[in-house]
Amino acid sequence: MKEIYDWVPWFQTLAKKIEEKGERYLAEKAKRVAWGSNRSLLKYGDENIDPFSFFYFLVQKNTTNQRGSVYSSVNEVFEIADEPPNTGWASTYIIPKPPSHASSLFHDGEKFNPDLLWKLFRQAVKDESRVQAADFHAALNIKNVKVKKLTQCLFLINPQCFIPIDDCFPNYKNIENKITEPDGWDICLKLINKTKQQFPGCSLYEIGRVFFLLSRSYITLSQNFFQISTYAYGYGSNDEDDHWNKFESNNWVYTGGPGGEDVTWENPSDGKYPLTAPEPGDIILVRKGITTGKAIGIVDKNDYAQTDGLNEKSKIHVLWINKSEEDISMDDFLPGMTDLGTNKYSKTYQAFRNTDSYKPTFEFIESRTRDSIEEDPASYPVSQKQKPKIMENKHPLNQILYGPPGTGKTWDTVNRAVAIIDDKPIDDYEHKDRKETKERFDELKQAGQIEMVTFHQNYAYEDFIEGIRPVLSETHKTEDGEQGNKSDIKYELSEGIFKRIAKCAEKNRAEGKNHVLIIDEINRGNIAKIFGELITLIEESKRLGEKDKATATLPYSKDKEPFCIPNNLYIIGTMNTADRSIALLDSALRRRFDFIEMMPDPNHPEISNEIEGVNCQKLLEKINKRIRVLHDRDHQIGHTYFIGVKKMASLAKTFQNQIIPLLQEYFYDNWEKIDLVLNKNGFIKSNDVDKSLFRSSDLVDTERKIYDLLPANDSKWQEPGSYIEIYETQNQRSKDEQDNKSE
Repeated sequence: MKEIYDWVPWFQTLAKKIEEKGERYLAEKAKRVAWGSNRSLLKYGDENIDPFSFFYFLVQKNTTNQRGSVYSSVNEVFEIADEPPNTGWASTYIIPKPPSHASSLFHDGEKFNPDLLWKLFRQAVKDESRVQAADFHAALNIKNVKVKKLTQCLFLINPQCFIPIDDCFPNYKNIENKITEPDGWDICLKLINKTKQQFPGCSLYEIGRVFFLLSRSYITLSQNFFQISTYAYGYGSNDEDDHWNKFESNNWVYTGGPGGEDVTWENPSDGKYPLTAPEPGDIILVRKGITTGKAIGIVDKNDYAQTDGLNEKSKIHVLWINKSEEDISMDDFLPGMTDLGTNKYSKTYQAFRNTDSYKPTFEFIESRTRDSIEEDPASYPVSQKQKPKIMENKHPLNQILYGPPGTGKTWDTVNRAVAIIDDKPIDDYEHKDRKETKERFDELKQAGQIEMVTFHQNYAYEDFIEGIRPVLSETHKTEDGEQGNKSDIKYELSEGIFKRIAKCAEKNRAEGKNHVLIIDEINRGNIAKIFGELITLIEESKRLGEKDKATATLPYSKDKEPFCIPNNLYIIGTMNTADRSIALLDSALRRRFDFIEMMPDPNHPEISNEIEGVNCQKLLEKINKRIRVLHDRDHQIGHTYFIGVKKMASLAKTFQNQIIPLLQEYFYDNWEKIDLVLNKNGFIKSNDVDKSLFRSSDLVDTERKIYDLLPANDSKWQEPGSYIEIYETQNQRSKDEQDNKSE
């Protein structure tokens, strides 16, 4: 399986050639490549063909046919001696690639100076230590460049020295925002070094593949362990018996024979060789004899368990996550392969787990799995044997649900708040009866464990934390006995909602009670103004109960006891991305919250697929595809607009009162684009300017179109065909009609 990385030397050779021969060489060669119909790389002239745009544009050719022709053309034009990488999905193309509709260029041709990208490219081709922080940060400030795009391209240019910091990278949502700050490159370097330490002996491109497979759920990591010997054909005593070099280079392990007459391929296990047992995601510990550890790998595929069955050609394909050779002491003999299961008290497991070079990898495995390793009952006191195991469901202390309007963010805060307080996984509430969950939510809210607030432009520190507030005083008597003015005002110290719930949580902390503050529309408030000095205190490490606990003296009350935030207070925010993108959100807030994206779900089970022939699921999907092209993904239409729409009259009102006004807001009353989103279905009529309205004047553009929305009482709003036209083209309808006739 060594071909899975055959793209690496090919890309490195190409990058080195371009780095050595420079700008004119790349421009001349790029123009000769058979790119196909999309040649946007060349649209801004030779001087704007930079190496970053070239590499990203190249990997955007991500269909099998495109890769076969384009890569062969690149191979020929750039005179690369090696064959282009295998273009099959399973082998090569687990590397970053932008969607076909995305902008692959690192500029838009306006006010662009390619010198910066060439400078950064030449640094990256050498190694990560050559990259200058200022150049990296400057590249991030280019209009069409973000963290994901830039780091993915650095990885393509030099996969030995870089790793993509994208949505496959662990904890990406928290990391991304930090990298956009001036010290972002230092953070990248720390992440690269940490990754190398966590996966000793492995190349970054190997780990990049692991991150991809795990993040896309192609493999689900487990804590089920197996051990296998590099003495594949039985007992070994010299280098000829050791098959580690084949194991490493081919990304597989195997046992070529049991080493004993009592076991054959027809009966290979005999309790000792469970070759068919390892499944994708299981862990293989590789040893040489009983004194040397060689590697740790994740099972990718098991030939022995496939239809080919047990034979000498079968292999267990692995992804290496540690290739350190270390002295270990196992104190027992094991056959060529053994199923260790989840027993962490096996001697082999302990031998690897307690070796310094292997510890970081075990920590990674444990952090990515929920499976509990079997405990040794003998290690418990008698009184503990009957105690049930307490499962802790880890929820982020600070999280923000973000996405376009109508994607159920506020709705989901109810589930999350109840899950946090009842210490259950959020997945338990996905299909739970909503009425039951809402009743539990209201009960907890009544008890003071849940509070809700909505941020807006005028919301302030005094509302959220504390402040001096005017109040009307009670009527009082003056010295001469007369009644005082009822409108007399006095000032009192008022506690805000955040201070109140924080004090309540601190009071209940010893009892193990969690509290939740829900902040709706968190991005609409001025974060620095509202949180003030407490923005630091909400960090997980700064909470009461943590080692680095931090406190603050509040400016109004100046309490004798400094104010702190307990670690049993959870904050859930919601953010409408149509109002503001994450990039524009206060950087202090971005660093301290987990961001959970909630996008439209056109296949939501409560969206009807049959309203007098109208499929609302297809309707929503097609509308959003057009919005992504004409605007962006943050301004899509949420699925909740269509939930509960069961009749044509209801669908018409939804479009008239919600969908159309939302599109007007999105496109700033650009009716031409709104008409395109609706696939020119007839809801919007265009008319020429009535030239008779004006005498001849240069101020009047008589060629422009005037757009009008159909009156609400027009029958077209009630016609199913009007909505079908939005998601079906004329060609599709004609084909469907022909198919129906043929049937």
